Amino acid sequence: MCGRYYIDIDNEEIKRILEEAQKNIYENYRTGEIFPTNIAPIYIEDDNNMKPLLAKWGFPKWDGKGVIINARAETVNEKPMFKKLLLSKRCIVPASYYFEWKQAEKGKDKYKISKPGSNIYMAGLYNIVSNSSEQLSLFDESRDIYFTIITRRANESVAHIHNRMPLIFDAEEMFDWLKGKSISQLMKADHELHGELT
Repeated sequence: MCGRYYIDIDNEEIKRILEEAQKNIYENYRTGEIFPTNIAPIYIEDDNNMKPLLAKWGFPKWDGKGVIINARAETVNEKPMFKKLLLSKRCIVPASYYFEWKQAEKGKDKYKISKPGSNIYMAGLYNIVSNSSEQLSLFDESRDIYFTIITRRANESVAHIHNRMPLIFDAEEMFDWLKGKSISQLMKADHELHGELT
């Protein structure tokens, strides 16, 4: 599961993503600790380039109560909500690190999980929801963009903290994901992560 992550505004790449992403409709984006329903940057594929834009974390539930922040890699191609998006609405969610909670004797301990020497690039799906009957556009103020983060079984580097983790890529794998490479092929790369109690 991934229920919280962090964007370091002093990171040069994150700064560049935010500057470029601000060109679309959202202005009230968040940095620092990112919570579900916050507006944050994502990458999408646009004309064979990676395009940054801002989106809201969490797909609205059909009953209007709450949001869906994660999609399981193992079943994402079977679920009606995600099946079609997997074909054409993939995204990358950049982060400095993410947070996970480990069950402790008294409550839960919060861990910061990072990739040594690199940002984290999480697999995601996005959707454009229009508030009007007109055709959807990335730059149309009558629509919202939402994203969810894809999770997988945790690898050995974080399994002692939690049994699930985001599907994470390195810089070279990001475009493979956006261009349609299968989840099973990309899950073979087990990236080493580091967990630190916060």
